[in-house]
Amino acid sequence: MLSFRQKLAKRIAKVRMKKGFSQRAAAAEIGVTQSYLAQVEMGYRPVSGKCLEKLERLFQARFGKLWKGIGRRGRPAYAPATRGALRELGKAVREFWNGALFVPEYPQPHQVRTLEDPLWTLALRLGEAAGDEVQRLEKLRGQDESFWRQFNDLRFDSWSEKRLLVRVALLGVQLVGVRLCRLGCKLRAIDGVTGKDAGLHRGFVMKGEEASLVWCPQVTVRTAVGYRCVDNLLVMSGGGKSVTLAVELDGAPFHGDAVKEQRRDRELGVPVLHVDAARLDEPGLIGRILTWAKSMLAAA
Repeated sequence: MLSFRQKLAKRIAKVRMKKGFSQRAAAAEIGVTQSYLAQVEMGYRPVSGKCLEKLERLFQARFGKLWKGIGRRGRPAYAPATRGALRELGKAVREFWNGALFVPEYPQPHQVRTLEDPLWTLALRLGEAAGDEVQRLEKLRGQDESFWRQFNDLRFDSWSEKRLLVRVALLGVQLVGVRLCRLGCKLRAIDGVTGKDAGLHRGFVMKGEEASLVWCPQVTVRTAVGYRCVDNLLVMSGGGKSVTLAVELDGAPFHGDAVKEQRRDRELGVPVLHVDAARLDEPGLIGRILTWAKSMLAAA
């Protein structure tokens, strides 16, 4: 599902071409650079209200409805449950890890910027049940601009990983930017492009009665051997304790070497749960993963 910003970007490009303006000519008419207009039309950056008014006058078209849907810019406000979960995760860092926190100086860049809807093809790739889950998610999230902007920018290595994150999103939890180093993450998250320590990483934040959890997909970490990309990195805290976990989604064509997988798990140095991609249709999968995470916290 496209966010309002992405829909507006596509609409601007479509109207411009219909009116016969080149990108360079339209940019010159409204007093902006072609580079700026190109980034707006690709959905890489939001369009300002003043610029949009000039485009409306130039094209004799209205974009107001899509503009209103964008809402305020910047980081989304935390839901009460999210705020409570982050507070609990941070508290566990102080009580359990008992050490100074390293705050990285380099923010993590967006890993994917695209106008393509990343979910609509799941039914074609993985079957009708996957398509039904996408429809349920779109109904649940509706026009939640913040969620879709964050979710559409997530990077995925496979269709199965994308579907697993749809299952997580169906829990209705908030997707926000988090700093794993501040939440007690045992592994050192890095920027997969620059190799520097990562800043914000997108994660689903959950608050339960006994523990809080942040679930981050596709996290690059530095180990004693080198760099590794973890399919799903989880940090769970509760009762003054914290545990870092990894959930790997295994597909037969890419994960057939059991010895290699075991060596990789030992290199990470945290508990790892392997989930068979062929079992994504099974009901209760996310519940079983969360139950496993809770058992690992209890054993910490």
